[in-house]
Amino acid sequence: MFRLFTNTLKFLCLVFIAWFAVYFLLGDRFSIYFTDRVFASWFPQILVFLTAASIYALFILAIKSSRKKWQNILLFIGGFFFALIPFVTYHGYFQYQCEFWNDEIKSEKTLYINNLNQNETVKVVNSFCTNEESEIKTDTVFSKKFTPYFELNDEVKIKKVEKSDWTVFR
Repeated sequence: MFRLFTNTLKFLCLVFIAWFAVYFLLGDRFSIYFTDRVFASWFPQILVFLTAASIYALFILAIKSSRKKWQNILLFIGGFFFALIPFVTYHGYFQYQCEFWNDEIKSEKTLYINNLNQNETVKVVNSFCTNEESEIKTDTVFSKKFTPYFELNDEVKIKKVEKSDWTVFR
């Protein structure tokens, strides 16, 4: 039972580490966003902490009583230093990039709603980078909420059609 618990814990740690890498290196290629904008602004810091805790937990789980005492001490201290890597990479590099995790949405206005599915909308989103004095970016996006917590946002160009299931939102 203990072995199952440790293997599950190791797997979860590896998932958090992979999530960190995918989020910061490839995250702009995915169109999934949090609907709660306050949580979305806190999510990078939460992910950095979870990744650091996961790295440290992997080192702690590697400590065995069958090893020499100095090896276990090296694992304990080395795990602490390796756990600093996510903090250093985020606060030293990623935090100062004008990428999607540093965008703050200033306003959004719904233009159209789909008559067949009320969760599908077309919005105009005004956002800006929180790190710099940058101009406001305006994007027209197709938004589809697929849970109360997540939505898919894809850029869209509006074209006039005669028959459609979209109505103007007022």
